[in-house]
Amino acid sequence: MTSPVLSFEFFPPKTPRMERTLWRNIGQLEMLKPAFFSVTYWALGSERDHSLETVFNMQRECHVPVAAHLTAAGHTRASLLELAARFKENGVQRVVALRGDADLTEGGINDVADMVQALRTVADFDISVAAYPEVHPKAASLEADLKQLKGKLDAGAQRALTQYFFDPEVFLRFRDAAVKAGIEQPLVPGILPVHDFDKVQAFSARCGATVPARLNRVFEGTVAGSQEQKKLGIELAVDLCEKLMAEGVNQLHFYTLNIPSLTFEVAHQLGLPLAWDEQPYLKIAA
Repeated sequence: MTSPVLSFEFFPPKTPRMERTLWRNIGQLEMLKPAFFSVTYWALGSERDHSLETVFNMQRECHVPVAAHLTAAGHTRASLLELAARFKENGVQRVVALRGDADLTEGGINDVADMVQALRTVADFDISVAAYPEVHPKAASLEADLKQLKGKLDAGAQRALTQYFFDPEVFLRFRDAAVKAGIEQPLVPGILPVHDFDKVQAFSARCGATVPARLNRVFEGTVAGSQEQKKLGIELAVDLCEKLMAEGVNQLHFYTLNIPSLTFEVAHQLGLPLAWDEQPYLKIAA
């Protein structure tokens, strides 16, 4: 079986300690030769500036291309184009184009499809967009959600990165429906290795990702955030990836939560090659 193409998502660090941890994380996951790292985006004030600084630093220092997340919400058309120009000037060639949670600015970008087209007037960016295997919480229906996704891809995006899920059938049904809707670009499944089941349940409730009842049984009696939960999370992620790969999936996008040891161990158990064969895999961090 051919090794899948990998990508890894980080969020910008908020403290000097988190900054140091981020760079250790990057060094660890670079060994898996990913196609790109992506960095989430805080759209407000000083947090936005810090997000950009993180992206530009990673682009300069990493051996892996960096994709900057960018939201339509919070931007006028002019400010978005100005930011895209800064990406280009700093060597950032990949963008993850997202709507964002806030209301769109009056006179700004109409939707993500419009955003993708606007970005393409600045540079020939490699653009990823978001997809929702369980349907976006605000979408009227699966059909309406797929129509919007097709619009984003037809506007010039190269792929869609999906919300995470825990049941492979969720993704496979979505992939089949996307094909029927005329979508030809790759749908890349999002993988979230569970590190703390309580936190994952809470976050999933907010973003509309289903936590199957079987996961409650798996984690029953375990301590939130414990080493036992991390090991179980790795086992579940490995099983999910193996089932997806058996169904022809050849790209995987990992939501690392800046905890690379879990993602690294999932890749190790999948038998994915390292950039340096002599480099031993790293143990799970407590």
